[in-house]
Amino acid sequence: MGMDKRKTSYSTREQAARAEVDIAQQRYRDLAEGIDHGIVWEADESFRFCMVSRRAEQMLGYSIEQWCQEPGFWINHVYPDDRGRVLAVFKKALTGEDQACDHRFITADGRVVWFHTGVHASRMEDQIVYRGLSVEITYLKEVEEKLKQKTEEAEEANRTKSHFLSIASHEIRNGLNAIIGYAHLLADGTMPQEKRAEMYKHILRCAHDLNDLVNRILDVEKIETGRMQLQANISEVFLPEILRQILEDLRFIWIEKGLTVEFHDDLTAPSIRSDPGKLRQIFTNLIVNAIKFTEKGAISVQILHHSQAKEISVQIQDTGIGIPEEDLPHLFKPFYQSGGVVAPVGTGLGLSIVKKLVDLLKGRIEVKRQQGTGSIFTVTLPYDAC
Repeated sequence: MGMDKRKTSYSTREQAARAEVDIAQQRYRDLAEGIDHGIVWEADESFRFCMVSRRAEQMLGYSIEQWCQEPGFWINHVYPDDRGRVLAVFKKALTGEDQACDHRFITADGRVVWFHTGVHASRMEDQIVYRGLSVEITYLKEVEEKLKQKTEEAEEANRTKSHFLSIASHEIRNGLNAIIGYAHLLADGTMPQEKRAEMYKHILRCAHDLNDLVNRILDVEKIETGRMQLQANISEVFLPEILRQILEDLRFIWIEKGLTVEFHDDLTAPSIRSDPGKLRQIFTNLIVNAIKFTEKGAISVQILHHSQAKEISVQIQDTGIGIPEEDLPHLFKPFYQSGGVVAPVGTGLGLSIVKKLVDLLKGRIEVKRQQGTGSIFTVTLPYDAC
């Protein structure tokens, strides 16, 4: 009788203990399944998974059966470059300290995603058991990479700008010193008239150069702060007329260099609605650059009409030194000059301003390299910039 009571009592306690274990296991499963962006798992020392939360299937596309039945499944899908580092973390966890690392994982559809995996190692009945949580952090890694890239770009921009300002300061001092020097000479009343006239020309040229430099710096500042706007009185513009006027204004420069300049009109091209001042600034800069970097040969300016797209292109081609391929991605950055050095005053800002102005007019600019034989810049503008 007493023995039966003890058996009954033991059986009741055993059932109660099992019930508690079942409740604990159910709570553990509920907790594991409730983690939206993480995978709870358990694996043996050969990385065969004996438990993995259902979220793994939703996040990565592999069935739970694949996780638990295929030998080497997990480690074989860790990104190859990260496997050694991940295995080292698991090994270190055997020392008794929990470990964690960031690593990549290949999904069923071939994507690469990032995880932060925490690992705890323990021994159960002489067997090693790994338990852990892997939280997807792909978005955080993308943000981190973008932030790193932006930081590097900002640092590079600051270095380049500082270099440019150093050169610009030097050029400003040189220009002012030249003006002051010529002014002192002009103060000498005994100087012949033709010499005085020549010095007036030098002073005027230095003043124009300084004015051009200041205007370009101000333009860059306006563009970067978003204060460069289209004129309120956008009007009908006939591009051939603007281009002919620019070529005429620059005639003395290209004639002095012994260059040939050709202008090819497209008689079907209509007038467009745009900002005439900014168009003049764009094409003056591009044509001046073509002349500047061409020692011999010809400059060609051609108008191309794309009636179906309702666009007009202006193509400026030279037979100058050309552009190295590695410089093309940087060509429209402020203060940059082909060859990877900061440009002399008057050129380091030009193409960056041109690009911003073309964007402002809802157009686009393209460049084709012909290293050693010249370059082709093409500006394409819509019929209406509004």
